[in-house]
Amino acid sequence: MFSSMKSGLAVIKNNDEAIARWISHLISPHIVGVVITSVASLLYSDNPLEVFQWLALVIPLIVAPPLIYLFWLVHNGAIEDIYMPNRETRVRPLTVLIVWLLVCLGLIRYWAAPPIVESFVITAIVLVGILSLVTLFWKISFHGATISAAATATVMVAGSYYAWPVMLLVPLVGWSRVRLERHTPRQVIYGSLVGALIALIVVHGALLKAL
Repeated sequence: MFSSMKSGLAVIKNNDEAIARWISHLISPHIVGVVITSVASLLYSDNPLEVFQWLALVIPLIVAPPLIYLFWLVHNGAIEDIYMPNRETRVRPLTVLIVWLLVCLGLIRYWAAPPIVESFVITAIVLVGILSLVTLFWKISFHGATISAAATATVMVAGSYYAWPVMLLVPLVGWSRVRLERHTPRQVIYGSLVGALIALIVVHGALLKAL
């Protein structure tokens, strides 16, 4: 048994960079945002079918254009990858993202989408907006902020008993970003704290009223 555990740890140690890269991809801000929005909306809506139909429309509308834009920037050499590792190259894409989110919020309100769907878009705008302001002066972890916001929101809505698996993802994602040398520990910690604080404010003020 101990031999198997030792062999398993050796495999992890020898492949830790690849593991960290996969963690960063699979628990990226884009994926976390889609998953937490979909699950919470379906679980805590009076009409899950209606919310599902709205999510099928809204999520591609919100996610696809910014991702296409990021891939276009990567293709043209403006940024290194879609996670924008250099702080100086983040301002333009983040500005475009905020403008697009505001456009989507206007469309959602015009279409009279369920309040819970609107609440998640507002959360995204607040989170991206604050992190973008910080980015003007200092590099902060969007990965850390997003997973921390998702974990905090899950605790507030579902309770700590059901949320502990999500909470474990916070240090896991933080480790991956530090291991890949995309962030320092301090950048990850502050990103996580900002994400948790924003989730506390927005969920308490908007989401819980919509449920």
